[in-house]
Amino acid sequence: GCSTYNTVTVSISDDSGNPVQGASVHASPMYFYNPTPNNYIIVGPYDTVEPFPAKGAAGITDESGLVNLEIVTQSPLELHVLADGHLPWKGQIAITKQGDVEIFFYPTQSKLQVSSVSETQN
Repeated sequence: GCSTYNTVTVSISDDSGNPVQGASVHASPMYFYNPTPNNYIIVGPYDTVEPFPAKGAAGITDESGLVNLEIVTQSPLELHVLADGHLPWKGQIAITKQGDVEIFFYPTQSKLQVSSVSETQN
């Protein structure tokens, strides 16, 4: 099946609202579980492995705390954010049928603020 991807701009800031530069942002398919301790199942980018319809996306935030990710529209993705001096942030990102981006966070101790920037805002 052909997957549709949307470019989503994710904004990372600290609890004071200051942008966090250099944060590592990873989106990965939630159903992509490797049942063995070895990584031989994954031989390249996720999209080369046929049974898994979505590929992951990753990026590093710029000085404005922004990063662009290619997000698949069919299913929610795990979203992880790692930044120096901050506890890891974990949650989900999904695109609704209306094209809205929804971000859910898991209850962690992280003070990072994660949100999406819609393309209509300049």
